[in-house]
Amino acid sequence: MPDPGFLPVLKRFLSRFSILFKLAVIGFLLLLMCIPLSMVESQLNDRLTRHNDAIREINGTWGTSQELIGPILKVPYVLRTKVSQQKEIDGKMQTVEVEKTSIDDAFLLPRNLEIVGKVEPQKLHRGIYEAVVYQARFDISGTFDFSGLAELKIDPKDVRWEEAQLCMRVSDLRGASEKIPLQFGSGTSTFLPGSDIPGAPSGIHAPVKGLAATSQSSAPYPFSFPLSLNGSETLAFAPLGTETRVRLSSLWPDPSFEGKFLPSSRDVRPGGFTASWNLSYYGRNYPQQWTQNQPIESLSASTFGVKLKAPVDNYRQTERTVKYAVLFILLMFTAYFLFEVIAKIRIHPFQYILVGAAICVFYLGILALSEFYSFSRAYAVSSFAAWAMISLYSLSVLKSGRKTLIISAILAILQASFYVMTQMQDYAMVFGTAMLFVAVASVMFFTRRLDWYNNAPESADDLSH
Repeated sequence: MPDPGFLPVLKRFLSRFSILFKLAVIGFLLLLMCIPLSMVESQLNDRLTRHNDAIREINGTWGTSQELIGPILKVPYVLRTKVSQQKEIDGKMQTVEVEKTSIDDAFLLPRNLEIVGKVEPQKLHRGIYEAVVYQARFDISGTFDFSGLAELKIDPKDVRWEEAQLCMRVSDLRGASEKIPLQFGSGTSTFLPGSDIPGAPSGIHAPVKGLAATSQSSAPYPFSFPLSLNGSETLAFAPLGTETRVRLSSLWPDPSFEGKFLPSSRDVRPGGFTASWNLSYYGRNYPQQWTQNQPIESLSASTFGVKLKAPVDNYRQTERTVKYAVLFILLMFTAYFLFEVIAKIRIHPFQYILVGAAICVFYLGILALSEFYSFSRAYAVSSFAAWAMISLYSLSVLKSGRKTLIISAILAILQASFYVMTQMQDYAMVFGTAMLFVAVASVMFFTRRLDWYNNAPESADDLSH
C-alpha cells in the first residue's frame, strides 16, 4: 500500500509539470497525424501516376515531342586510301603501297536555313485527364553550296552525284498524311520515309538530281519544302545553317522557351505568341561538313525551341501544398495549446486529433476537386469546408464566441498564407520563413508573462487532458 504522504508529493509534481506532459502529448499527436498525411501523399502520387500514364497514352496515339534536325545533304564519294602490302617481286617479298577504294558518305549542312512555322495547339482528354498536343505546319527553305567538299579534301570527280540525298531527322512522322514534295534547284522530287542518316532512323530523305553540273559553281543551290506534323508538348530545332532563322507563331498563351538558345525576339500575349530566332553557327560545336568516319558532337546538343505546357499543373500545386501540412497542423495545435495555458481551457487530446483530421481531409479535398476544377477553385472550396467544420467544432470546445472567432481568424490567415506560398516558386521559402518568424514571435509575446510552473489548467492532475 503506497505511503499516504507520497500522494500529495506526486500530485504537486504532476501539477508542476503538467504543461510539459501536455506538450509531450501534443508532440506525439503531431507525429500521429503524419500517418493520415502519408496516406494523402500516397493517394496524390497514385493519381499523378494515373495522370502521367493517360498523358503518355494520348501522346503515343497523337504524336510525341518533335525534334527537327535538318535538312542535311548526304553525298556518297569514293574514298581512296593507300595501305602497305607484302608482294612478291622477282622472287622476293617486298612491301609496296597499294591504293584501295571504298564508298564513304560526306554530310553537308546548309549555308542558310529558314523555318517558318505555325503551331495550332489542342487539348485532348482521356477520362478526366487532359493533354496538350499540337498540329504544326512548316515552310522550310535555304541554300546549299559545295565548298565543304574542298574542306574535306574530296575530289569532285570521286563524288557519286547521282546517289546524293537530302535527309532530315524527324522524331515522329505521324501527322504527315500527304506526300512531302521537295524543290531542289530546278528539279523536284518526293521525300521517302527514313532519315538515311546513321543513328537517326526516324525521318525523311529524298534523292536529288542534277548536282554534277553545278558542283563546280560557287553559286548557292536553293531548296524548299513544306512539312506538317502532329506533336505534343515540345517542339525543337537544330541550328544547322551558317545562318539559321526560325519564326514560330501559335495561339498557345503560356509558352516556355527551352534549349540552348532563347528567341531573339518574342511577343507573348493572352491570345498567343510569336517568336523568332536568328542564329549563327558560332554557338554550336560541330562543323558545316564531315564524313561518316569522323566523329562529331551530337546535333541534338544544340537544339532550341518551345514547350507548350503549363509550368505547374494542379497535381504539382497540390503536391507543394501537402508539403506544408505538418506545419499547418503544428500551428493550429499551438493555437489550441495557448488557449489551454492562457485561458485555462481544458482540451482533450482526442479533440486535437479531430482538428488534425479535419486538416488532413482539407488536403484530400484539394486533391479530389483539383481533378475537375482549377487549383484555385479547389483550394477555395476545400478551405471553406475545413474552415466551417473546425470553426463550428471550436465553438463547442472553447465555449466562447470570442475565442472561436480568434481560432477562425487564425485558421483563415493560415489557409490564405499557405495558398500564397503555393503560388510563389522563387520566394516560397522566404515567405514561409517570415511566416514562421511571425508565429514564433506571437507565441513569445502572448506567453511572455506566463509562469510555466504555476499556470497549469484547472484539474491539471487529470493527466488524460
